[in-house]
Amino acid sequence: MPNVTLLKSTFAHVVQHPERWDQGDWRACMAAHVVMASGGRWVTTDATEETSLAVLATADEREMCQGRAMRLPAGTVVEGVWVWERAVRLLDITPRQGRQLFAPTNTLDDLRQIIHDLCEAA
Repeated sequence: MPNVTLLKSTFAHVVQHPERWDQGDWRACMAAHVVMASGGRWVTTDATEETSLAVLATADEREMCQGRAMRLPAGTVVEGVWVWERAVRLLDITPRQGRQLFAPTNTLDDLRQIIHDLCEAA
């Protein structure tokens, strides 16, 4: 069952701060807002690195082997989780629902409808 509270509160934040939202950018899309609202921290701030699309794995994620070893440009290795994977888990939605919700072409109206449908199904 979707985490309706997190879905609605994150979307409300996006609507209140549209300048911080860009659905075509994993670091500013709905998935990123969900993860950041839940205390996520980016692996790196260097947007040119592939690892910039990942957040540091939590202790639970490391314990359940959900994190991946990621090498930073300086050679440091950290355990990270791709932002969309964490968002799907936090929202308690299926990967298919996540692909629909986090599609880069979604507008605010699209997100509003998708979230409405997810909440209705709950």
